Amino acid sequence: MDVAVIGAGPYGLSLAAHLRARGVEHRVFGEPMGPWKHNMPRGMLLKSYPWASCLSDPASEFTVKSFCTERALPYHDTLTPLTLERFIEYGEAFRMRYVPAVENKVLTALEAVGGDLRATFDDGETVNARRVVVAVGLQPFRHLPRDVARLPAELCSHSGDYGSLEPLDGKNVTVIGSGSSATDLAALLHERGIPVSLVARAPQLRFANRPRNRSFIQRMVAPLSGIGPGWALTACAKYPQLIQLLAEERRIRLANPSALGPLGGAFVKDRVIGKVPTSLGTSLQGIGIRNGRVLLDLVSTGGARQSLQTDHVIFATGYRVDASRLGFLSQTLLRDIRLVKGAPQLSSHYETSVPGLHFIGPAAANSFGPVCRFVYGTHHPARALAQYLSSILVRSRPALQVRPFDRTVLP
Repeated sequence: MDVAVIGAGPYGLSLAAHLRARGVEHRVFGEPMGPWKHNMPRGMLLKSYPWASCLSDPASEFTVKSFCTERALPYHDTLTPLTLERFIEYGEAFRMRYVPAVENKVLTALEAVGGDLRATFDDGETVNARRVVVAVGLQPFRHLPRDVARLPAELCSHSGDYGSLEPLDGKNVTVIGSGSSATDLAALLHERGIPVSLVARAPQLRFANRPRNRSFIQRMVAPLSGIGPGWALTACAKYPQLIQLLAEERRIRLANPSALGPLGGAFVKDRVIGKVPTSLGTSLQGIGIRNGRVLLDLVSTGGARQSLQTDHVIFATGYRVDASRLGFLSQTLLRDIRLVKGAPQLSSHYETSVPGLHFIGPAAANSFGPVCRFVYGTHHPARALAQYLSSILVRSRPALQVRPFDRTVLP
C-alpha cells in the first residue's frame, strides 16, 4: 500500500480527501471525529469562528457555511458561535462525502521493516505502507502536573477526559486553569447544577472579544485570521511553510501555547463571570487525599496560603507534544526520530528523520507554527502533502517495460 493515514479527525480526513482526489492509494484508520465525540463536553462552543472551522476539500467547496445552507440551519461567519454538536455533524458529513472508507481500528504498533513501515492494529491486521502519516490530534498528549499522576481517576482528571459530564453529578468540583477548556467546563458544570469553582494562576480571566462589525481601518491595523487577530497571526495562519524556514528557537517559541496566552471563548464570559466562584492569582503548591476527598494546598501571589477540599479536581492544564507517549511507536523507530522538545522535527513535507514517516496536526506545531493546533490548519498539510505524496509515489514506482515486437507489458 502507498499511504496509511493514522487518525480520522479533521487533519486525517482532510488529507484523505486530497489523496483520494489525486488517485493516491491510501487507507484511513481511526474513529471518525473520535476525540471530538468522546473527549469534549456536549454544549461546548468552538472558540474559532465558524468560517475558520472548515475541513479542507480539494475544491474548497464544502464549508461549514455550505453544510448549514444545505440543511437550512442558522449560520453566520462570526456572530453565531459554532456548537460542538454542529461541528461533529459537519465532520461526519464531510467524511461521507469525501472519505467514505474509514476503518475504525486502533494502531497498536508501528515499525520500520526494510524500506516500508509496518502497522499492526488491534484486530490483528498488519499493513505494510510506503508512507505513514500520523494525524492523532492532541488527545495522546494530555498534560497533568507530576504529583497528580499518582492519584486515582475518580478524584482527579484532565479536561480532555470529557465527554459526558454525568460522572461528576452530585460532586463538588474544582477546575484548575484559565484557558478555554477551563472556562468552558466551569460554565457547563455550573449550568448542569454541579457546584464548581475555578482556580487559576492568572490574576484575571481573559476572554476573546465578542464579534462585531469592524471599520476598514480596524481591519487594516489588526486583520482577522483563522487563529486570531493581527498581522503576525495572519502570517502564521496563511503561510506555515514560511514558519518552517525560521530558526528552531523562534519556531518553538511561536508554537508554545503560552505565546497566545490562555483565552476563553467570546460567548463564555457571561456564563462564568459572576456565576462561578474563582480564586485568581493562586497557584497549586501541593495536592493530597483526606477522608476520600482531594485536599489542595494553594498560595496567592501575595503569599497567603489556604487549603481547599473538594470531591474532584479537573486539571485544564493543556497538552504537551511528546512522541514518546505514542505507545504504538517501536523503541527503534522512536530512537531514530529526531525530536525537538519532544516533538518530531519535520521537513518541508512534514516528514520526520525516518524516511516515509510524516506527522500533521498539533504534533507538527514546532515545525509549522501555531496554526497546527487549530482546525484552520488542515488546509496546508492536506494540499501540500497530498501533492508531494502524489508526485513522489508516482516517481518511485518501477517503470513499465514494453517489448518491441508483441508489445506485451512486463512488470
